[in-house]
Amino acid sequence: MRYYLIIPASGEGKRFGSKVPKQFIRLEKTGEEVISHTLRKFNSIKFISSISIAVNSTYISKVNKLISVGGFNKVTSVVKGGTVRQESVFNALRALDCNDDDIVVIHDAVRPFISKKRIREMCREAVRFDCLIPGLKINDTVKKADNKNIVTETIPRNNIWRIQTPQFFKYRRLMDAFEYAEREKITGTDEASLCEAAGIKVKIVQGEVTNIKITTKDDLRKVDFTKLLSK
Repeated sequence: MRYYLIIPASGEGKRFGSKVPKQFIRLEKTGEEVISHTLRKFNSIKFISSISIAVNSTYISKVNKLISVGGFNKVTSVVKGGTVRQESVFNALRALDCNDDDIVVIHDAVRPFISKKRIREMCREAVRFDCLIPGLKINDTVKKADNKNIVTETIPRNNIWRIQTPQFFKYRRLMDAFEYAEREKITGTDEASLCEAAGIKVKIVQGEVTNIKITTKDDLRKVDFTKLLSK
């Protein structure tokens, strides 16, 4: 059994408010791009056999340079990303040469703070499930509103989770989910949602509070990221 990591990195990151996509922002305290820190975490994990990156064609040469400078020897391919995340991941997935029971790991380029310990733990857990994802239980009251922000429903929070990455899948089951989504014209917000649509069971395990997705500049002020990058 082998582990293949896919990093979708084609997003424009408009909410971050910078001239370049947020995955290519240099962190002031380290001098390195966000995606380089993400790659470094996974490149050091013994379970991971290879890494594929899906990126906008404009940034392919930049990514290749980052790989060379960073010494990320497990990166085996940089593929052209799509207009949406789902298309980018599918492009990378179809380029893999996997056995049915190999494990595909998908992780956001802009989540560099995941700990190596949690990655290793999930690699071990993933062999028991078709789909394994990390999440955090929601403690706040959750309400649904209409398009005028008028509350229409209070949602019971007992079993409500905020989902993170990395997400782990048996290769064949993930490919089945993508092919089903393509036939049925389904667009999901993450790969696990495609598995749900295809009737594949998804297992949630405990995530990490510090495993934030960098969306705005404020996100970098919430954590001591120099400490988290070393974990």
